[in-house]
Amino acid sequence: MSNPYKLDPGYISGGRGALFSLHYEPVTRTENTPCVIVVPSFAEEMNRCRYMQTLLAQAITAQGIALLAVDPFGTGDSQGEFEQASWEQWINDTVSACDHATRLGYNQQSMLGIRLGALLAAAAAEKRDHIQQLIFWQPVTSGKVALNQFLRIKIAASIGREEEAGTTAQFEGQLAGGNSIEVAGYDVSPELYYGIQSAHMNNHMSLVGTPIHWFTVLASEERKTPRGDIQVMDKWRENGAQVSHQTVIGPAFWQAHERTLAPDLITATAAHLAGDPNHE
Repeated sequence: MSNPYKLDPGYISGGRGALFSLHYEPVTRTENTPCVIVVPSFAEEMNRCRYMQTLLAQAITAQGIALLAVDPFGTGDSQGEFEQASWEQWINDTVSACDHATRLGYNQQSMLGIRLGALLAAAAAEKRDHIQQLIFWQPVTSGKVALNQFLRIKIAASIGREEEAGTTAQFEGQLAGGNSIEVAGYDVSPELYYGIQSAHMNNHMSLVGTPIHWFTVLASEERKTPRGDIQVMDKWRENGAQVSHQTVIGPAFWQAHERTLAPDLITATAAHLAGDPNHE
């Protein structure tokens, strides 16, 4: 069976260097073909989510929807080192991805933010005036909370190697002194750390006119959406935002070391993009 898309890998210009892009173009395309711009997750989660991205591209290009994925500066196959990255640069790189989609002729653009990428997508959408909708996969709503979880990985790894684990306060001291910290093989600069730390979904209330479709992946029917996520959605709705929320059952594919898939999330996202109300 042939692919329902043409795959065009290449590089686009970013603010600090060339950014690697993957353009999945539907075989059948018109001037009204929509495009989903993927905004990836953080560090190793980015790699763990790549195959889910590919599966989504296969599903939606069959429906006549394009997908564009761009690696931010210092990540993936883009230029730069991770240690050189900053949050503001990643926001600008996301805007550059949207600009590239426009150059490719896509005037109907949505953004899919995966995990921490949801915060990036929200920040970038404020700099654009024609994003039709934001789609979130298991979004991180607080950068500070995400960093605390990330630092726990470093502490746990040190304990496992019977090294001095260090504390969050010590890591903060290193960063305040202008030094990067290494976590799970990634050198995180002060600029990136403090940028993520200050990021929060509630900082982007100017987007209340942009519809948001929020997907939560639950391990089983008995599990519930985290209370913090519900509170953020409620606050957005109170401010006039159109936020639809959908749960799907599946594994935490962004955490697993081996390739792990959540096919129901692909099906539900493709159905949403195709406007199928039976899957809402």
